[in-house]
Amino acid sequence: MKRFIHTMAARTLLAAMLIQASVLTTSAQSEGPKPGARASVGRPGAVRSNAPVSFVQKFEKEGVAIQLSLESLPDELGRNNGLIHGADAIATFRLTDARTGQPLIGLHPAAWFNANANGRAPNEAECQDKIRTFSGGLLSTRADVDLNNYLLLTLNHDRTITFINPQISFSKTKLESIIQLPGAGVDWVLSENKNSLYVTLPEQSSVAVINTITKKLVTTLSIGEKAKPMRLALEPGGRNVWVGLDGSASVAAIDTASNKLAAIVEAGAGLHNIAFTADGRFAYVTNSHADTVSVIDAKKFVKVADIKVGKTPVPVAYSSASRLIYVAAINGESISAIDPAKQQVVATIPVKRGVVALRFEPKGRFGFVVNQVASTVSILDSSTNTINGETTVVKQPDQVVFTPGYAYLRGTDSEKISLIDLSLAATGKLAPVEVTAGRLAPSKMPQEIGVSDMIVPTPEGNAVMIANAPDQMIYYYVEGMMAPMGTLTNYKRRPLALLLLDRSLSETEPGVYSTLIKLPRAGRYDVPFFLSQPRVVNCFQVNIAESPDGAKNSASSSIAVEYLFKDKRFKPLEEVPLRIKLTDSVTKQPIAGLKDVQVLVFEPPGIWQQRQFASEVEPGVYEITQGFPRAGAFRVMLNIASRAVSYADLPSVMVAVEDAAQAGE
Repeated sequence: MKRFIHTMAARTLLAAMLIQASVLTTSAQSEGPKPGARASVGRPGAVRSNAPVSFVQKFEKEGVAIQLSLESLPDELGRNNGLIHGADAIATFRLTDARTGQPLIGLHPAAWFNANANGRAPNEAECQDKIRTFSGGLLSTRADVDLNNYLLLTLNHDRTITFINPQISFSKTKLESIIQLPGAGVDWVLSENKNSLYVTLPEQSSVAVINTITKKLVTTLSIGEKAKPMRLALEPGGRNVWVGLDGSASVAAIDTASNKLAAIVEAGAGLHNIAFTADGRFAYVTNSHADTVSVIDAKKFVKVADIKVGKTPVPVAYSSASRLIYVAAINGESISAIDPAKQQVVATIPVKRGVVALRFEPKGRFGFVVNQVASTVSILDSSTNTINGETTVVKQPDQVVFTPGYAYLRGTDSEKISLIDLSLAATGKLAPVEVTAGRLAPSKMPQEIGVSDMIVPTPEGNAVMIANAPDQMIYYYVEGMMAPMGTLTNYKRRPLALLLLDRSLSETEPGVYSTLIKLPRAGRYDVPFFLSQPRVVNCFQVNIAESPDGAKNSASSSIAVEYLFKDKRFKPLEEVPLRIKLTDSVTKQPIAGLKDVQVLVFEPPGIWQQRQFASEVEPGVYEITQGFPRAGAFRVMLNIASRAVSYADLPSVMVAVEDAAQAGE
């Protein structure tokens, strides 16, 4: 598959925890962190670090002033140990006009962290080489931290979640990790800081919580024996995740700080969807059997009203333009507009029966009303509470998602999607364009048509990824094209939902581009920075301190790796055992009992690769059976998620594969 375009575009605002770092004043040629850390709050007796919690460095070229700042965040115990290995931090680039000081908005910076091996700052040519290398997406030359990275997550039919990196240049696979769920997942939502993923498991009456950094299942929260958790919604501010408990007259709230059940709140009978006012004060819960909407005080966890609406209400959405809640009734013929200030219906908008989805475009004025029975979409103008246009789209549409420029509609009985230019919404003169997005329609496997999105916008802002369950594929479509530009395999799994985990630089305020990162191992780092228009290249210098807890927080430093097949030579297509011995570098004892020793074998620079989990054949010795496709040099690397050890943290080894002629036979 063709390598995806890496041009970064404007992002949506980061989560609330990505508060702009407070800036320390330093000289324009600052070479590293300055002394004088702020006091951190921790438990009595906790080991503390004297590493600075903030860092600033500046650079100016081509009339552009660039300021890099790092701000460390407290750990789960409330301690802020500074810019140390393993700490969470906010990386921020502030871009201004060097002459006027005005912020430079709408730019697309790219940056990376990479260990500095020689102790000196690279010159401009060397910095350009680093940027060119890291932009290539090759696993063999990946940076320690990529500030332009995003992952695709698929929720699959076989009770798994796959993490796929579409930016890595491999011809066969881009799979990063697989998580096995304890049950079939239906809906999911990310926490505001994107570190936690919540997945409903209705058969188990529970919600799974996944750490997106370690890519591990953290816990499974039981909601109650008879509960059927289905749809999820994150309240504004991110404090709680709300869970619709279908088949019961209640909803649940999960505290995202503790990942514990915060409350179960009375609602009404039926299926539930949830929407919030912009301030998060009230949650509006549709009750499909009761034909009502329950209004819940989201701070006090109490129901304050039941509002009568149309027959079988399910879709619900908030308009930021009118500040009203809109509820569509599948078996009714109207949309009800509810005023949160009065907690009553203030307008009724006539529509045809069969509305299954309702969403407002990014500016919040125009709602797209999806009618599955009529295969149409109507435009609701929230400024007048009227329908100002309607058009036929793909057959039996069920979902609508948005990029800044277009609305995308999926049809359950079509292998195509419909695109509608958002600039036409105000005119009501809609002209949908159909684009093929697979070979088979979702209705070929009706049992696997779910409630979660199957189309997600990419960070570039002008493209989407489209999951197709019957095809077992993900399609990459760029606006303006008549067909998808590429495909991603889902490794013989049928995707039931698609989600994008974006950890790339986003414009959090005018001229300020930030992202949350986990600081790499201690040492000096180059931070290559690239801006295409105007063209600016610079390698900043950053120092990361050791963790105050020493080896306990430096998992890779306590693991000694011995490749027992080192210096052996193998033949193409020959299945051979590869054994790896893991010992504690301090105690010298074997590290036994690991279930997630993942072995990556690839042919640099990324021509071919395979990943598999090793089995423990004796205490501390792990084995895979591996074949090599042809003669050449192959690299073997390890990843151990339970020890928070990535491929970059442990030493790798090269393997020589020779055919008979090369071996001299």
